Amino acid sequence: MNIRSFFFLVLFLLQVCLNANNLPVLYSDNASVKVELLSDNQYYLAFSFDGISIQTLDPLNPVYLEIKGKKATATYYSCELLTSSELLCKSLLVSSRGSEFSIEDKYIAKGEGRFELQRKLNIITAKSLDSYFNSLFGFIADPQSIRLSQYEYFVPGVWYKGNFSASGNLPQGLPNSSDTYHYYREDRITLPLVMFRNPTDGFTMSIIHKDSPNETVVQDANNIYVNKDYQFGSLGIKRENDTIYTSFIYPGSEHERPAGRGYRFHPVEKGVQHEYNLEISFSKTSSYADGVRNTWNRAFELYNPKIYPVDLSYTYDGLIETLLTYYVPNSQMGGIRDAAGFPFQVSLTTFEPMGIDYQMGFVGMQIATGYYLYREGIERGDQSIKNKGAAVLDFWANNCLTSLGFPRTWYDPGLNGNTGSFRGGSDIRVCTGGMEGLIAAWAFAKKNKIEVPAWINACKRFGDWLVGNQNTDGSYFFSYNQNSIVGGKHPASNYNKYLTICAVRYLVELYIATGDEAYKTAALKAGNFCYKNIHDKYMYVACVVDNPQTIDSESGQMALNGFLALYDLTQEKKWLNAAEQAATYTETWVYSQEIPVEKDRTEATSFPKDRSIVGQHLIAIGHSAADLGFAWSSFAFYRLYLETGNPHYLKVARISAHNTKQSMNWDGSLFPGQPKGLQLEAFQVMIPRRCNGVMTTLNWNYAAHLDPMFRFKDAFGTPNLEEVEQIPWDERIRLNKLYAKVQSANYGQEIDLSTPQTNEMNAGLKIYPNPFTKNASQLTIEIPNKLHPVYKLDIYNVLGEIVFSKQLNNEDQKIYLNNLDELIPGIYYLQLDNKQFEKTNKLIIK
Repeated sequence: MNIRSFFFLVLFLLQVCLNANNLPVLYSDNASVKVELLSDNQYYLAFSFDGISIQTLDPLNPVYLEIKGKKATATYYSCELLTSSELLCKSLLVSSRGSEFSIEDKYIAKGEGRFELQRKLNIITAKSLDSYFNSLFGFIADPQSIRLSQYEYFVPGVWYKGNFSASGNLPQGLPNSSDTYHYYREDRITLPLVMFRNPTDGFTMSIIHKDSPNETVVQDANNIYVNKDYQFGSLGIKRENDTIYTSFIYPGSEHERPAGRGYRFHPVEKGVQHEYNLEISFSKTSSYADGVRNTWNRAFELYNPKIYPVDLSYTYDGLIETLLTYYVPNSQMGGIRDAAGFPFQVSLTTFEPMGIDYQMGFVGMQIATGYYLYREGIERGDQSIKNKGAAVLDFWANNCLTSLGFPRTWYDPGLNGNTGSFRGGSDIRVCTGGMEGLIAAWAFAKKNKIEVPAWINACKRFGDWLVGNQNTDGSYFFSYNQNSIVGGKHPASNYNKYLTICAVRYLVELYIATGDEAYKTAALKAGNFCYKNIHDKYMYVACVVDNPQTIDSESGQMALNGFLALYDLTQEKKWLNAAEQAATYTETWVYSQEIPVEKDRTEATSFPKDRSIVGQHLIAIGHSAADLGFAWSSFAFYRLYLETGNPHYLKVARISAHNTKQSMNWDGSLFPGQPKGLQLEAFQVMIPRRCNGVMTTLNWNYAAHLDPMFRFKDAFGTPNLEEVEQIPWDERIRLNKLYAKVQSANYGQEIDLSTPQTNEMNAGLKIYPNPFTKNASQLTIEIPNKLHPVYKLDIYNVLGEIVFSKQLNNEDQKIYLNNLDELIPGIYYLQLDNKQFEKTNKLIIK
């Protein structure tokens, strides 16, 4: 037995011996915190979960400070129960130089394995030689760790399951598994939390900093270590001497972490504000994904991020008018270039175009923005706008494909009668993201009795290329050399396979548009590859294609889009589960806490000082840049709300729809007199806060807002989410089911909402009496054999809230409900779940 094991054995025996002292204990379900007596008037705390001891950073000393860089600890001199769920502990720590720190810690049992720590520290006596300090709280996650990577961690926006894997491909200079410190400031992460999980037994521990003011001053950006106005924390992991610690530090030091911002301290002087509230959670989770979801959702609930509403219809109009303002005509329209399009970017200082070059997808989004104008022209009855959009779409449909059908994605237009040229290099995300717009444009034209065969033929040629170049495992390579043909194929130029997810929705919508089973088969093969390698491994990588191919935010968005498209296509529940996991992952990149600008910063910032950064999202691991990219996802999250009835998704959809426009000129106040769709492309959230922005608007910025708005129009007839919310619930459900059948490839085809599966599910299912009167004895549900086994029954109200839930015996074929008296009269939805699919029926209560 080594010294560390012997120490913990002695500590355990000491706890057992002292339990007879009848000292206070707080219980939170199967977690507890016990006051233990060390010696006269010296107490410490013993945390446990499922009977297993969980040691604090210094097991016998619950108060842990660093004073002038040196560890200083203390016990409690007093511990008393205020109520059955509240414990007040007091400590007096005296430094070696004579400074006196009074600490008051209140512990509150909150149920479900959670405790809250409310800490207040006051300096009674300050000795100048002590200079500075910080305080720490946390736990020993493993006293004998073989390696850091044997466990799983989550710090939003910076640390996920795959960080130290080869596929994670972390950029050089970031923390690696051999480093000691992995602490992250709260302005670097999207919510202040850290999670540790043991994959062997599912034990999961998290610390959330509640109510963080997240305030700082300019000295912070100047790397001054000590200031009383540093009111933010940091959270993370330390591995030292084979021990793994899960920690919170106040103020927020990143210590000697690679790429960190160094130490931060408070001065040792009277009157310094040093207090914080932490929520500590112990649980068992069945998977890493469950641990992330539970931890994130709890922090999200505690912070309850505010929605900053904008007029979505007015914003839509402003975006369209901005596209018209900067539209570049071709020579047939009186311009000087051989192709029509939109500037790559527009300066936010001169408001003039910067670079007239066209990329079909990703950050260029030429085809999508051409489609928006084409459709807008038809809907307005404005032939000029329609023609402008058509010119863009015609150019790409007629010119972008190689002889093999692979898109060339970036074009430099020719001037004054000269022909332009395509740049080399095309990756799967840019190709599919661009060509999706051509499918939508063709479908909308056909729905309006306009035949444009060139558009759908181009889409089919690329679809045939995807079918013919799919790897045997269902994947695609990252990029291909469009300028080379070897053995009748364009050779791969990058063999990374994680962009496969980007092809899924394109293939699904192409199948809907054409009925060609080959595209459906390819979509399912690609989806199954992604389910195995992205969903199962929690590895969302490489979709921010102009960054290193590492863990990033937009890989979650692409997975959400792809898996949701497959769920629409098949109604198989595994795809909905995969979409929900991708949605949670995507959320974790979105700032859901307020991070204000430095209190004393007087100069202008890139991102407006007086607007919230809630809703902006981090781009990728490796830097601290954020942008409005979460705007892409409002429609997908809203559909998850309709599919699941979970109101959390509605709130997130609203954050995506509204908050992402905080740096947009939508109301004309940021850039008076300029187009209202102009918006900051990217900026830095952390110190110097809201500075170092990319002071241009790229064409993708418009598309990020308009893509979900046009999909809202496809599904519900309006681009305005808030107008959709005014549609009766059952009508929204019906419209959502219609959209699932055709997605954004609706060319006016007849839509049959029944499927062999739903017909089979409906056959023999009986619910009676329906309408159900409250004075009836019971509601009866008869389940046919074809639906067996059914595991769960839920009843939702029209707001999507679960108002009744019942776990079922697998053998039950007839269910009796006689406890519905608390449900007020109205329309409800009764949902049966057998883990393969869900069946929902309307229930009326009178």
